[in-house]
Amino acid sequence: MTVRDVWVRRVRTHLINQWKTWRLVFDWTIVLYGVIPFALFLGYQYVLIWQGAYAWLLDVPMLAWAAILLLIQLQDNFFAWVERADVTIVANRDLVSALKRYSIGYHLVGMGMKYMLVLGLLAPVLKLHGWPIVSLFAFGFALLLVAWLHMWLRYLLDMSRTHWSLRLLVPVVAFFFTYALLTDLPLLAVVLGSGSVAFALLAGEGWLSRHPYIGREVEHAANVRTSFDRSLLSTSGVFEKPNLRKRPYYRPEANRFGSVERTLAILLYMRTPSHRNLWLRLIPLAVTGFLLVPSWFKLVIPLYIGYVIWQERSAFLTEMKRHPFFRTIEGRKK
Repeated sequence: MTVRDVWVRRVRTHLINQWKTWRLVFDWTIVLYGVIPFALFLGYQYVLIWQGAYAWLLDVPMLAWAAILLLIQLQDNFFAWVERADVTIVANRDLVSALKRYSIGYHLVGMGMKYMLVLGLLAPVLKLHGWPIVSLFAFGFALLLVAWLHMWLRYLLDMSRTHWSLRLLVPVVAFFFTYALLTDLPLLAVVLGSGSVAFALLAGEGWLSRHPYIGREVEHAANVRTSFDRSLLSTSGVFEKPNLRKRPYYRPEANRFGSVERTLAILLYMRTPSHRNLWLRLIPLAVTGFLLVPSWFKLVIPLYIGYVIWQERSAFLTEMKRHPFFRTIEGRKK
């Protein structure tokens, strides 16, 4: 098996795990109730921006757009597809170097796709300011360069554990670099860009050959690859936090809370992950419905949401009545 085959297998496994995580959290009901209506609404608004319907966008200062782009750039994280076994078991410098080269290509392609989307979203705003098509493409290429230098320098400085002031300087330089591109200040952009490139070459010297911080890079790669699953699953309710109490929260007796349906609602209804996801998909449905549906027809939205809640609760009660705990309660009542 070649190095390329190893790298392709790792990337494929990583992408499949991410896809399974998205499928686990965002089921078809969330896509049907939230994602599709919201996507249609955003597409309609995007067309209106191209048609010049929102002239107030001209009043938004370029400083604000530069800050938004900086927030997007802060989400970029570089990591090398190197695992602990590559260092401790194989101990082959050529293998690690090849995996690092493939990692650069992987992140470069990913960032290119990401910032093509960002440029497409920002293009109608820049078009309102009178930018020609050539300037838009030049800005997109320069924005990709800024984002790459920002991500690359942050990664190298984090691995070498330099002083926090130097690490803080990197996003500040990226912010002013982006602002210079938006406000048509070529001299400032050239100065900041050339300085960032020179500093990146100096900081990255030996990264492909000597591997001075390979242990930190392996730990960082493992954390970044699993951060998506941990953050998404822990906030979605798919993974419940373990109960460390020795005594349970409820010790219900027969008919303690009234009917079986009331016991179900108090004990499990609001704590069930699927019903937290129910509110997650009902809120976007209500908001996008009130924004998209014209005039008096908005009255249909609360009726539809009430119908969905009633259907979900009925299905929940039917399912939970088959639980052995509630069958025991029914037996005690009799």
